[in-house]
Amino acid sequence: MSTFDQPLPDVEVNVPAPADFSTALAEGFARRVSALAQRGRAPADGVRWAARAAFAASRATSEGHVCVSLDELAQRYDARADDVRAALLASGVASDGKETAQALRPLVVDGQGRLYLARYYDYERRLAQSLVDHAHAPRGETQQADPVSRSASPHALRERLLRYFGEPRDNEIDWQRVAAVMALSGRLTIVSGGPGTGKTTTVVGVLACLLDARADLRIALAAPTGKAAQRMQEALLARAGSLPPELAVRLPQTSFTLHRLLGTGPDGRFRHHRDNPLPYDVIVIDEASMIDVAMATHLFDALAQETHLVMLGDKDQLAAVEAGAVFAELSAQPAFSEEGVGVIAAALGIDESRLRAALPAPSRETSPNDAPPFIDDLFGAPSEAIAQSQPAPLADCVVWLERNYRFGLESAIGRLSVAIRRGDAQAALDVLETDPVGHCAAAFHVDTDAAASERTIQRLAAGFAPYADALAATLGEAASGMAPQPLALFDALNRFRILCATRLGARGVDQMNAAMAAQVRRAARVPLTAGAQWFAGRPIMVTRNDYALGLFNGDIGIALPGADGSLRVYFRGADGSLRAVSPAALPPHDTAFALTVHKSQGSEFDHAVLMLPSTFSRVLSRELVYTAITRARERVEVIGSRAVLMRAIATPTQRDSGLAARIAEAAQEGGC
Repeated sequence: MSTFDQPLPDVEVNVPAPADFSTALAEGFARRVSALAQRGRAPADGVRWAARAAFAASRATSEGHVCVSLDELAQRYDARADDVRAALLASGVASDGKETAQALRPLVVDGQGRLYLARYYDYERRLAQSLVDHAHAPRGETQQADPVSRSASPHALRERLLRYFGEPRDNEIDWQRVAAVMALSGRLTIVSGGPGTGKTTTVVGVLACLLDARADLRIALAAPTGKAAQRMQEALLARAGSLPPELAVRLPQTSFTLHRLLGTGPDGRFRHHRDNPLPYDVIVIDEASMIDVAMATHLFDALAQETHLVMLGDKDQLAAVEAGAVFAELSAQPAFSEEGVGVIAAALGIDESRLRAALPAPSRETSPNDAPPFIDDLFGAPSEAIAQSQPAPLADCVVWLERNYRFGLESAIGRLSVAIRRGDAQAALDVLETDPVGHCAAAFHVDTDAAASERTIQRLAAGFAPYADALAATLGEAASGMAPQPLALFDALNRFRILCATRLGARGVDQMNAAMAAQVRRAARVPLTAGAQWFAGRPIMVTRNDYALGLFNGDIGIALPGADGSLRVYFRGADGSLRAVSPAALPPHDTAFALTVHKSQGSEFDHAVLMLPSTFSRVLSRELVYTAITRARERVEVIGSRAVLMRAIATPTQRDSGLAARIAEAAQEGGC
């Protein structure tokens, strides 16, 4: 029997039954690591702890964590962390993190007692070094090599801000302008703000200022998913009319997924990296909260030294599906240097003392994923937020946009989002009024059955009634010999969407899609196409990138009969153009009447409904509820149990990570 086939020695992992895929993967990794330790003639105690640690670290990454607390692992087996650390380092399969990437062993235990898979430790270390290197604004000797910062004097900044942002609307500090100054004068800018806080407006103003200074500036727009990238492009084009025509035509005319931006080579590796950086002066990344630690590392690896990176996101939204919550960590604690305050104040034409008084002040330490202690008027100037543990190298890089231009302070959706961010479940329920007639902007409907009740199904079907009507009209025109007109269907589809916490289960995406497909087909009198689930009017969401077809994860299509009567799936481009693809040629996809909340990121709908599971699940969290309700522009409803909703709001996401420690180490080594 080979070493790899030997039984796992005394690994008490409390594996759920039946084991899921990630558990099985963790078990397999643990067996291999224990086998390596045995081959190296490690002591029995070292072999045992190597297996336990390998299982725990692997399982943690599948749950979104980058690392595991060694204290928690030791407590699980009634042991001391120091003893566990010593046993792991003596096993021959664990490093202390001081080695080069090539010399790291399968497990890493850092100096603060965090346990990593070597790959994720390397990701964090590389990302931290890149952040420290890139966060230093290219002033002084490197500024002349930077085509953006050459024109970033306070006087030039002030003139351009007035030209492209207009006169200040009141005496409050305009944080959009602050973000613009930071983006124009530094190489790394992280902008966090919820829907309606003006992130796109800020980006348009920044790009206008840049293009005014240098006509041949190379700009790239990107987002983690195809849908988010398309929506970013659409929002940018929609605001281009506010710019002088000579600048509007020079705005980027396309946007990329991050995978497409970095370029996937034939070997599966990215074409752009440290030795072949991206050829852009400015890169704008939207929906950055969806970026995991691995993708963030690859992105920063591919940045040229002089490239300006602007990351836009919402620190209170769901983090990436994969391991890490990079954006939440980086945007948790804004910090400003004296030099930065001077540059910003001069560009805004205000006294430094006035700006300094409005900046986030040091307060209690909190987890990056905990909502900071906001002042009553969340949509005004920034609150007294956390700042004391923010690594100094990221000073002048982070800004919060909290003034909401879409939802007023008194609006239902605005008050609801504030309550959820604060973790105040009762206040959220107070906003979600009982809505028997369906006219409230924020409503809660009790449905505690295991499966959605018939009343709930009919309520949801009513939301898709405009889509069914538009579908019936489109099919009637097609029957008369007219070419299909999908644009009206896309508009109708975007007015309403069901968002689910889970894919499976009686109240999950699959069941809701099946129920709504039947309702819409019945209302529009559409039969199923023979042999499949296809029918005219079926909306689908692409779930995997297909570069050959130019279809990307998150793209939405609608099936309609073509001129020959056979179904084609139509996709709308950012410029409103349409193209048709045969259903047989599509990459993996799902019906899209209902989406998981994760899949809805990067999208907005006039009216959104959050369907909660009948009982609390570990997938439920404050961030999931917040993300769901902020997909709604005009109206939001929540369906489920009050107890389940309140527990979800009271449960913030916690992801273990050591990125802040890695940044501090990188800064110390670099003399920052």
